[in-house]
Amino acid sequence: MPWNRRANIAVCTVNQWALDFKGNLERILKTSREAFEKGARIRLGPELEICGYGCADHFFELDTQNHSWEVLKVIVDESKKLPNLLIITGMPIRYEITLYNCLVSVCNGKIISIYPKSALCDDDVYRESRYFTSWKRKHEYVEYRLDAEFGFEQETVPFGDVFVQSSDGVRVGFELCEELWTAKTKAVDLTLRAVDIICNGSGSHHVLGKSHQRINQLVLGQTQKLGGIYLYSNHRGCDGDRVYYDGMSSIVMNGKLYAQINQFDIEDTCVVNSVLDLDEIVVFRNKQSLCEQSSREPIIPFIRFDGRLLESPQQLTAPLAKPISTRQRTDDDELCHAPPAWLWCYLRRSKMAGFFLPLSGGQDSASVAVMVRLMCEKVCKASRENKDKEDPAYYFQGERVPDDPAEFCSRVLYSVYMGTKNSSEETKKAAEDLAKAINSNHSSIVVDMAVDALLGVFKMSFGLVLSFTNPDNRVIMALQNIQARIRMVLSYLYAQASLVYYNRPGSLLVLATSNVDESLVGYVTKYDCSSGDLNPIGSICKKDLRSFLKYVYEEYKWEGLEAIMNAVPTAELRPLEDGKVVQTDEDEIGLTYDELAVIGKLRRPGGCGPYALFLKLLPLWSDKYTPREVAEKVVLFENPAAL
Repeated sequence: MPWNRRANIAVCTVNQWALDFKGNLERILKTSREAFEKGARIRLGPELEICGYGCADHFFELDTQNHSWEVLKVIVDESKKLPNLLIITGMPIRYEITLYNCLVSVCNGKIISIYPKSALCDDDVYRESRYFTSWKRKHEYVEYRLDAEFGFEQETVPFGDVFVQSSDGVRVGFELCEELWTAKTKAVDLTLRAVDIICNGSGSHHVLGKSHQRINQLVLGQTQKLGGIYLYSNHRGCDGDRVYYDGMSSIVMNGKLYAQINQFDIEDTCVVNSVLDLDEIVVFRNKQSLCEQSSREPIIPFIRFDGRLLESPQQLTAPLAKPISTRQRTDDDELCHAPPAWLWCYLRRSKMAGFFLPLSGGQDSASVAVMVRLMCEKVCKASRENKDKEDPAYYFQGERVPDDPAEFCSRVLYSVYMGTKNSSEETKKAAEDLAKAINSNHSSIVVDMAVDALLGVFKMSFGLVLSFTNPDNRVIMALQNIQARIRMVLSYLYAQASLVYYNRPGSLLVLATSNVDESLVGYVTKYDCSSGDLNPIGSICKKDLRSFLKYVYEEYKWEGLEAIMNAVPTAELRPLEDGKVVQTDEDEIGLTYDELAVIGKLRRPGGCGPYALFLKLLPLWSDKYTPREVAEKVVLFENPAAL
């Protein structure tokens, strides 16, 4: 084994878009060129980056598969201009009658190998087995015959469970996203066959706290046990779907982090690289209990390719990368970054002119308003700190975003307080104060006229006057729901037409403002604040939103937030008594929001049904409820599911 085996390697994060073959290609080529300019000899991209991860049923279409091959041909041709750069990209490939999710390796104008995914993800929001089949032939590969129509300068390429070895002896293996999360990872087999560098192209979406598990526990933990270099590349943005991919592409060696792309940045592309000493891998593995196991392992086929991945002797004086510390964000901090980044990606892709928000003066709509302002903070800061750089993420409607986030917020956020005779002065003032603090375009209106008009139509039909004095609960519910629904109808009217008044082009996206607790117990009006074009807080519980608002208030001191944080949640749909609100959410639900947070997490991801939920809650709530009272709480929570 030669001395001074140093390698310069790079990972990238790209904001791809489902079926945007032209744009996806541009970002792949841009990051490949940037990696090459940094001196890197490996460029790893995320899973299915050629077509986009979120193609859904478009994966069934031959168009998706054939256009992916056309893009790959351009990448192969471009690789001739980037000598010795191993480009690893992802696309769907059909072998015989079966479609596989694949990583494709390209170097010096040639496809080196195709690696099909062996473990598909079907949990949480994923359903990969609907589109793909896993590769089940362990340590086997076939010669895949390339279609002459695409014009490749080779007829076949190895396809299967293989790793590759460069002409200077560097071994590179592959994992695809879910394979990192399985009980027996591919990395174990690859390590026992002396693979130096493992490349994982992923499509992993953001969940509160998931990044800690993904990087700190899995990637770092795996290399702490097995040694070696682990490259992890993930998407950024929303890919045309409701989930948000949070990047965090990383370079890890022997249990230590050497480079990582910031988790919630907004740029369309980003590349980081590290120069690492492969000899340190050999030393590290000699200290582990790996050699005996390796000696018993079957021989895994590998593919030799003509390309040099090690640094030349002239580059040996260049400094090696040093480990960096990992950062674990709190849930509050993640909420300050993930929803705002997702909102910006969605707004840019939609080509709409901004957001419309029915701002009620309550905690839910306040959280959404704050997230939009934090989006402005994030975008303006990124543009301001990168004056010498060009990225599509710094532009909105053809112009570079301003340096001042308050100015930008006035351009993209339009809010309206839609009061009725049942609304309080406290919520109206809270909404006005917050809107002024974050600098949204805000107005206050009264919607009683519209409510009365609809009730008048009902009276014309049946001769019946609906009133809150009616003892029939159906009437009481109808009177409340019509107020909530008319706000949704007005929201879309304002979103579509209000920019005519401001003499600005385009229309607005309507932001919904219902939290996950309300959805779990059905405490929503159909087609009210739970309806919109997108909902930044739809998967967040009230307890976390309260904590988030407190965190933001401590950081920014925006007026109106303190009053909103301390207010009792209320829908304000029943008549006031002496000008005061008598209706509260928690009284009507029968559960507090803190209790709903506990129950919600036990249900999912805890996997508790009604009886298991009861057993879990007994010791948790034994200090305040009797077993019968706990059972009644469970029935209150579960009853809507039985209706």
